Amino acid sequence: MEEHENLKEGKLITLKSKESMIDLLYLSCIKGLNCLCILDSLTKEYLVQKLLLEHAGVNLNNNLTIEDYKYLVRAMHDMCTWGLYIDKFQTIAKTNNKIKKLNPDYVFIESEQDIISDKHWKTIAEKRQVIIVLTSYNDEIFNEDGKHKLEKPSKKPEAKIIIDFIDKNVKIDIILPKNKALKENNSAEIQGIKKAKSYRMLNKDFKITSDFKAIIIDNQTHDIPDCFNTDMVKNEDEKTWQMIFYQMFADDINSELNKRGKECI
Repeated sequence: MEEHENLKEGKLITLKSKESMIDLLYLSCIKGLNCLCILDSLTKEYLVQKLLLEHAGVNLNNNLTIEDYKYLVRAMHDMCTWGLYIDKFQTIAKTNNKIKKLNPDYVFIESEQDIISDKHWKTIAEKRQVIIVLTSYNDEIFNEDGKHKLEKPSKKPEAKIIIDFIDKNVKIDIILPKNKALKENNSAEIQGIKKAKSYRMLNKDFKITSDFKAIIIDNQTHDIPDCFNTDMVKNEDEKTWQMIFYQMFADDINSELNKRGKECI
C-alpha cells in the first residue's frame, strides 16, 4: 500500500500471515498513523518485541554488541511516541466500541482461527470509516510465543537473564540449542544421568545507587550508561534491565556463547 488515500472510506484488507501484518503495522506506525491492534493468539510482548527489533534493525540470532543496545534504546524511545494501542480480542461488540472510542486510522485484527465472517468487519469498517486489516492464518500452526512449530530450532546457544527486583539478584543462564541438548540427553540417558538443557553461568546479588546511576556487584561499582531511559530504569522495566546486565557482562556472556557455539558445530 503506497499511500493511505482511502482512509476516509471504510475498507477491509485481508492478510494470510502474521509477518505481513507486522510489516504493515510497522510501516503505518512510522508514518504517524494511529493504529489499534487486536490480538487473538499472539501476545502483546511478542508483537512489541518484533516491532522493536524491526525498528532497531537488530537480529537476535547474532551476539548483541554495545551498538545494538544503543539502537534498541533509541527504538524504545521512538515507539513511545507512536499512536499504537494493543489489546486482546474479546468480542466483536467490544472491538466495535473500542474502535468508536479510539477512532484509529488503522485497525489490525489478528487471529489463528476464523473468529468471525468477513462481512461483519466490512460493516464495521464502513460504519466507522476506518481501514480494518484482518489477519487469519488458521492453516498454519504456531506456538504461544508466535513461532511456527515447524520452524527449525536454533543451532546456537543463547543467554537468558533473570532478574529478581525484590531480592536484588541477577542470574544468567546459557540455554543450549535443542539439537545439542537432545544429543547430550540421549548420551546421558545411556549412563543413567540426567543432563541439563541449560546451565547457570552467573548468580549475583546487586545494589542500585539512590540516584539510579550505578549498580554495585561484589563491591564493584558499574555505571549505568546514559543511553538508558531513567524512568524505565526506576520503574524496573525488565527489558531495559536485561540490556543493562547484558552490556555489563557482555565479555563473559559472549565468551561462553562462542565456546558453546563451537561445541554445537
